[in-house]
Amino acid sequence: MPFVRPGLDVVFLALNPPAQSNTNGHYFSGDQSRFYDLLFKSGLITQAVPKSRADEVVFGSASVNYNRSTFGVIDLVGDLVQTQSGKVRVSPEHVLRAIANVRRLAPRFVCVIHAKVRDSLNRYAGFTRELDYGICGCILPNCDSQFVLNYFPNGNAISDTKKLEIFGALRNAL
Repeated sequence: MPFVRPGLDVVFLALNPPAQSNTNGHYFSGDQSRFYDLLFKSGLITQAVPKSRADEVVFGSASVNYNRSTFGVIDLVGDLVQTQSGKVRVSPEHVLRAIANVRRLAPRFVCVIHAKVRDSLNRYAGFTRELDYGICGCILPNCDSQFVLNYFPNGNAISDTKKLEIFGALRNAL
């Protein structure tokens, strides 16, 4: 996990590495990925960055991040390279490992960006209430990290307006 360290402002929790990003060696660097574009449009980052090195800039430093906030990223199923999320099987152990990382890292916010991650967390994480879209607050017992759920940035019929509203609310909370 090259882009995580304790005390980050936001840890983005994704499902798994897709094939093209894995081949490129950079998070969210596939041709169809719109993640960094939405971060820019929402104001979470202050300038557009090329996908070919955006993870190094956005997660490896705070130079373009709103209010110099610190961001990181982890995958729920980090050991499976697969572009089709329907083929990704999430086990209770994956969720428990991710929750242990959240507790260890203690970020201010955990931003979940995939419905399959949401469903798995709701099933196995032991939340006090279900994770739902938007800022959900501190729903993990004995943990000060606030959880946020946003829609997957690409490949769905959800409007950018909804995605940008959630990222904008996260920006405003920083």
